[in-house]
Parts: sequence; structure tokens; C-alpha cells
Amino acid sequence: MDTTVIIGNGVAGTNAAATLRKNGYEGAIKLIGDEVALPYQRPPLSKTWLREPGRPSPTPIRPLSFFQDNRIELMRARRVVSIDRAARDILFSDGNTMKFDTLILATGASPRRLDMQGDLKGIHYLRGLGDSAGLRQALACADCRDVVIIGAGVIGLEVASAAVDLGKTVTVIESAARAMARVASPATTNFVTRKLTDAGVKFLFNQKVKGFGTAGDHVSTVNLGDGTEVKADLVFAGIGATPNVKLAQAAGLECDNGICVDQDMRTSDPKIFAIGDCARSDNKFAAGKLRIETVHNAITQAQVAAAAICNMESPAPVPPRFWSDLKDMKVQAVGIAAGYDLVRSDASQNPLSLEVHLTRGERLVATETVNLPNRQSILAKAISPTV
Repeated sequence: MDTTVIIGNGVAGTNAAATLRKNGYEGAIKLIGDEVALPYQRPPLSKTWLREPGRPSPTPIRPLSFFQDNRIELMRARRVVSIDRAARDILFSDGNTMKFDTLILATGASPRRLDMQGDLKGIHYLRGLGDSAGLRQALACADCRDVVIIGAGVIGLEVASAAVDLGKTVTVIESAARAMARVASPATTNFVTRKLTDAGVKFLFNQKVKGFGTAGDHVSTVNLGDGTEVKADLVFAGIGATPNVKLAQAAGLECDNGICVDQDMRTSDPKIFAIGDCARSDNKFAAGKLRIETVHNAITQAQVAAAAICNMESPAPVPPRFWSDLKDMKVQAVGIAAGYDLVRSDASQNPLSLEVHLTRGERLVATETVNLPNRQSILAKAISPTV
């Protein structure tokens, strides 16, 4: 009987295991994660988790009974250190090995670190439960009044929203000219920035961090390239993510800003797949290979890989989606905000909502909405593949 081993039990890995069983796969499934917790949803860690009173619990992706009922062996607190492609086995940090017939890499991505941090305390990043718990505890401290966010991407703005809700003085520093520049159009980012500014968030654009002031071994200011010093009791860095490709690289798989995969999510080794934040693949809704860091993409790629493993027809392509909760705004997007030549926006009907259409010629490339949750599924149907 075949064995499929999945390294990474986040949303990509867990959905791959679930879809394999749904597709009728009868072989053994081993789902490996390096955390003790049951596989959990990561999006709340930068949103409600930071604001909730008491001690919040992580939201499971699936209950424990699901893994038991579907014969998925859930291996928690286990770390894989190498892959032997010739022998078709993996090596754990404790020295044990495990054979596989098919391997799925769902290793995710890790926060990019600041170059000048050193051993300075008070600077936070966010990936897992431990990071979120530490950030939440620091925000709850009575001595934490001034919060500085480095990076005006989605996760930075989510943490900024939580911090301002907690009554903190919040400053967001961004090297680009606007917020969320990688994922959204100026029409949407300007709308979001204005609403967050009205809520008390201060933005400093076109600014680079030069270093930090200190009080003992703790950060006290963020020092900018133009000489400005921004008071900081806590710093959160959301400056992008680096795909976790070390295992793949060491195994000789092709990597380039992610693990390179084909349309079926196969790597350069046909028995090894990669999905989720770690994978870089062609996308039928944009030119070139992309690495998309969203829950929707992780689920979609898990379904594609599972279909290929089960020798089934691949699911029909669907446009990428992302969403975020920022203060009192539900921000959603469908498609990829790139390669467009015209932006049409409508915020006139309701000053609390926004709908943006990005087009190239006659083709709708992407849409973005704020506080229009019922529109996303409708708009998704109007976006067609590039070819």
C-alpha cells in the first residue's frame, strides 16, 4: 500500500490530507507538524487573538476526530531535517526515518527578519501560536503605550488595527509610497489608509528604518533615514516572508523564490509535490510564476496536488482570493492586482464601503471590495483566465 507523507500541517497540508481521502485515496497518510498544537487557523493570530480578553484558544482546522475517522496519522512536535530522494525516506531530528512513496511539502514561509535587530528585545514577528501569544502579552502590558509597525503590508495593518483598538498610540512605517502596495490598487489602499488614519493610526511613507534607540537591552525608538526618531515601547516587523525551502534545496529540488512546481504542483521530482506559501507556480490569472501567501491559495493547491496523486482531473482554475479585517473594514480581493491599465472605483453610494474593478483592455483582471462581503463570489465569476 502506498504511503503519502505530508511535511507541514497548516491549512495546505491538512487540506491535502483531507482531499486525498475525499478523492478515494486508500494508502497511508502521514501528516507531520513541528508544533504540539492540533493544526490550527493562522489568520486569527494577527486579528481577534490579539484583542480577545482572557486566554483565547486556537481555532482548529479540523477536530481531532476528523484525523482519526479518516485514517490520517497526525504526527505533532516532529521536525524533519532531510529528505533522501534516492531511498525515498525522510529523516527526523530525533534520528528516526520514515519511508514515503509520495511526498508533499507544505512547509510554508517564515517572517523576514530585520538586519539591524541584533539581540534587542521588544521587537516582534508573527508566524505561529508562540509568536502571537508573546505579542499579545506585550500589547497587554501597562508599560506598552507606543507601538511601531514596520511594514504597511496586510499583516502589519492587521496588527496596527488590533493595537489601536487596545488604546495604543500606533505608527506605521513603510518604505513604499503607500500601504499594501504589493497586493492592492491605489484606490483601495488609499481608502483603507484614510479609514485607519481616522481611527488614530499614523502613517510614515517613503521612510526607511536606519536603526533603533535602546533603553538597556530593550528598544526605545525607531530611527529613520531622515533623522526622525519614533518612540517605541513595542515594535512589530511585518516586512514580508521568506519561503521555507531548505529541505527542498538540500534534496536537490529546483527552487527560485519558492519551490518550483508545474501545473499539478509537482516539483522537479515527479513523486514530490509542493503546495501553499512555499510553492512557486504558474497561475492562469497572471503572467509568470507566482508565490501566493493566502489561505485560499493553500486550499486550492492542496486540491490540485491531491487530484494529481489520485490520477483525477485537476479542479477548474479559480481566481486567487484574499481577505483581511482592518479596524471596522472587511477588505476582500479576487484576482491578481497586476498588469491592469484601468481602475474603476465606486465609493459614492456608501462612504463606508468601496468596490474597485481593475481591467486590462476589456478583460476584468481583479476586483477589490471593502465592507461588501456578498460581492466577492459574484465578482469572481466575472474574472477569466489569461489564456
